[in-house]
This record gives sequence, C-alpha cells and structure tokens, in this order.
Amino acid sequence: MSEIQSISIVSTQTVAQPKPHTTYTVQVTTPMRSWTVSRRYNDFVALNDELLSSTGKAPPAALPPKHPWSITRSAYDQKVIRERKVLLEAYLRAILNHRDPRWRSSYTYLDFLAAPAASSSSVPTSWTPSNWLSEHTNIQAQLRTARSALLKRDALAGMGDAPGSRGASVEAKKMLRDVGERIDALSQALGDISKSIGEGERKRREEMIEGLKNERGDLQRMADAGVRTIRDMAPKAGETSGFGAGSRNMPGSIPNGSGAVGPAPGRVFGRQPPPEETSETRPLDDRGLLQLQQTKMDDQDSQLEELSKILRRQRNMGEDIDREIRDQNEILDEIQTDVDKVGGKMARAKRQLNKLS
Repeated sequence: MSEIQSISIVSTQTVAQPKPHTTYTVQVTTPMRSWTVSRRYNDFVALNDELLSSTGKAPPAALPPKHPWSITRSAYDQKVIRERKVLLEAYLRAILNHRDPRWRSSYTYLDFLAAPAASSSSVPTSWTPSNWLSEHTNIQAQLRTARSALLKRDALAGMGDAPGSRGASVEAKKMLRDVGERIDALSQALGDISKSIGEGERKRREEMIEGLKNERGDLQRMADAGVRTIRDMAPKAGETSGFGAGSRNMPGSIPNGSGAVGPAPGRVFGRQPPPEETSETRPLDDRGLLQLQQTKMDDQDSQLEELSKILRRQRNMGEDIDREIRDQNEILDEIQTDVDKVGGKMARAKRQLNKLS
C-alpha cells in the first residue's frame, strides 16, 4: 500500500433508516490514488476503543463528545453535524501525522480507512519494460522511507522516547522485509522481459538490481545493529582510548597534556606539527566533534555512492558505444563486400561490351 498523504471529511449525509443517524464521507489520498469511505460516529468510537486496546495507549486526539438527543437537538441538527465533522477530521489527521506510528500502522486504522492491502498493489501482475522501471523507482522510494525510519528511531531514542523508537524500528524492519520480496520479484521479472530489451539494457538493469540489494543490505545491518546515539558512541569513564575522560583529544582538536596520545612508533623526519583547531571544530565539545566526524563520514559515503553511480553509467555508455562501433564495422564490411561484388560485375560487363564492339 502507498503511504497515505492526506485525510479529509468531504461531506456528510443524514440517513433515516433504520434509525436516524449521520454518515461522514472520509476521503483518503495516496500518491497513486484516492478513495472515499462512509463511516458513522459509532464507527469512530469503535475505532478509538480498538486502538486503545491494541496499542495500550490512547490516540493523540480525543473524539468529540456524544450529544444526547432532545426535543431541541435532533439527529438532523446541522450545527452539531458541522462541529462533529471538523473534530472527527482532526482526530483522523492527528493519528496520521503523529510522530509515533503505532496507531496509523495498526490494522484497525487501515481497515477503518479501507486502505488496500500491500500485497495487492505492491507488485505488478504482468511485467513490461516500462512498469519494471516504475517498480524500481517505487522500491527506491521505500528504501528511502526505511532509512528515514531508522534515523527517526535513533533520534527518538536520543530524546528518551522509547515507545516511539521501538515503533519506528518495527516499521523500518517491516518495510525492509517487504523490499526484499519486491527485489526478488523484480529480479525474476527481468528474465521475463529480457527478450523485449537489448543486451546492454539488460546488463544495466541487472546492475540496478544489484544496487538495490546492496542498499537494502546496508539498511538491514543498521536495523539489526540497534539504536545508535551519540551517548552510546561516546567513550565511557575508565576506558583506555585515545579520548580519555576530560580530554579534548578528538579528531580536529588540540591535545591537552597527559591525555594526548603520542604519535605512532616509527621513523619521523622532522617534527610533526600539532593538530590545529578550525572555526568549525573550535566551538564543539567531544560529543559535538564525534557527531561532526560521523556527519562528514556519511557525506563522504554519499559522495562515493554518487561517484560509483556515475562510473557505472559511464561504463555502460562505453559498452554501448563499443557495441555500436562493432555493429557499424560489420555493416561497413558488408557494404565493402557488396561494393567489391558490384565492381567485379561491372568489370565483366565492360569486358563483354569491348568484345562486342
């Protein structure tokens, strides 16, 4: 199922049978499609009770109160219906946009919205070169979403939100399992459409699949490794490391006295200059420096990945050019052979004309 982007209650309808009641038309929008579903107020109450029971925590917004009908206020009171419509819409949106995914990812909530099952729309039933590329793009988007969930897991853990962190971790692992199945289906589908594409395009798509597998493997290792926070990565008191307690001897900082680690043993010609602070590292403490180092390493990894993609594209272009040149050479050889044959025939015809004259 595509990720739900927005929810709104677009209209209401008052029904007289079997008892007077109002239905609310809920419109659900995803990147791929949108649909509507009609629900009564009692359906919202049942949803709220089930979410509380299944997750152990009340949803982030409360339902509007249930007004008792009286002589002056009936089931057709438009003021009550309008007020309830606004509050019910806010209730659904609060669940959708809350940082904790436990409610919006539950089966009860998705069933209430009549969201299609993931298996019914995630993989095409028949494959073409075009929808193969579309599925590849969808898998890339799901991998990005899984990476965001893992980063969200670490961020929530750093803020002390254990339930939110666990929810993000479960969500990421679920997406990675689904991605693994979709990559296998994509790989199998490449064999089905290989007759419709050229050899060079087939190799390019094989490399695209390999890239998806590598990225999923990296994310799976991140998911299995558990939460990573700056507090976990910082050195503990009493540990023997290059960054002792109270030391500023981090990468990019100035050693301070006995806490500094000496240079590696070996022959050194001349005196090595001590490391110098920069405007970027000077205001940071040990944890800030560690975070800066991690950020720069991540940036370098991203740059290497982009460079690898460029090199793969250039190699594919080189292979395509090589194949094209070979094809052109074969065509030229055939033309040369045909020219030689025509030249021979013309020479024989000329000799025959000379004999006749």
